[in-house]
Amino acid sequence: MTETTQPSSADDEASRPTRAWSMILPRNTTDASRTGLVDRPAPEELGYELVDRPEPPPVPNGWYAATSSASLQVGQVQSFIAVERQLVVFRDDGGAAHVMDAHCPHMGAHLGGGSVRGSNLQCPYHGWRFAGDGAVVEIPYSDSRIPSRACVRSYPVLEQEGLVLFWYHAGRAEPTYTVPTFDEAHDPSWSEPHEYRGELVASLQDMAENNVDYTHFFFVHGRDALDESTSQFGTDGPFSTVVERFDEKGLSFTRFTYGPGIALLRIPNIATVLTTTTPIDRRHVRLLWHFYFAPGIEPLADDIIDGVVGEHGLGADVPIWRDKVFLDRPLLVKGDGPITEFRRWYEQFYEGSRPQIDEAPR
Repeated sequence: MTETTQPSSADDEASRPTRAWSMILPRNTTDASRTGLVDRPAPEELGYELVDRPEPPPVPNGWYAATSSASLQVGQVQSFIAVERQLVVFRDDGGAAHVMDAHCPHMGAHLGGGSVRGSNLQCPYHGWRFAGDGAVVEIPYSDSRIPSRACVRSYPVLEQEGLVLFWYHAGRAEPTYTVPTFDEAHDPSWSEPHEYRGELVASLQDMAENNVDYTHFFFVHGRDALDESTSQFGTDGPFSTVVERFDEKGLSFTRFTYGPGIALLRIPNIATVLTTTTPIDRRHVRLLWHFYFAPGIEPLADDIIDGVVGEHGLGADVPIWRDKVFLDRPLLVKGDGPITEFRRWYEQFYEGSRPQIDEAPR
């Protein structure tokens, strides 16, 4: 697996071959200096109390990525922060992955410093051992009955397509859907996944709404035309689909979304991208994306990734997400796209209800 954490520098124009991805995104003219807007600190970094800065939505219920399968070895423990909690993920001696809250109920030690013992995780402080379901199964220095409260919260785990996923629900309900598999990950003619990681200042729902905010593609990403009719949005329970057509180029791409945190982007004959976006808290997210390339396309992998995450792709959205506020009732007008429909679909992932937004004029 190839790992990417930031776009590579653009090649010299004279030596650059024609790029297949350039039919979809403008060429990434990566500049380390970036723009003043990117470098400007976000309001929350200033430490001021602003009365006009509303709270983003709460963390929605759904499947999120803990880590990649390749980075979690048998017997390994990793600490991470997600869904507003300190968590640990470990792989037991049988190869199964487990996710649970990070602090031991005995005296509060962080289990990330612990060690795997068979199928259990041992606390580094007093040796209490936790099964994968979070229950204490052994207190090595005591022969008394294990207290019923000797447990930590654990999270259902789904490991597939090279990712360790965990299920979060504010009310602790069991998973209500699963994440489909996809053929490209198992097709030997396609590349192995190229991994991209990053963290952003952004509300998870703000990022998700981008996919149905068709107008911003023209003003933010430099699309050639402003035409809402080239995009389609559909839903099916916890899944949604966005189809984006580039009629002037005879191309299209499809984004399949599985709950609030996982999506599959297909660019025909070029690449398929499995994206996971995990809320760290209400204002920050962590990205773990796997790029799979069609036969013959892998030599262009670095440039395609640059185009997707660079300054004309993801990078153009970053300063906007960082500085914007989430509005429960945005002032929508005709031509804004199916944002109202998207929010109605997204409501199902919140434990409580959220205010409905006003209808946009037709």
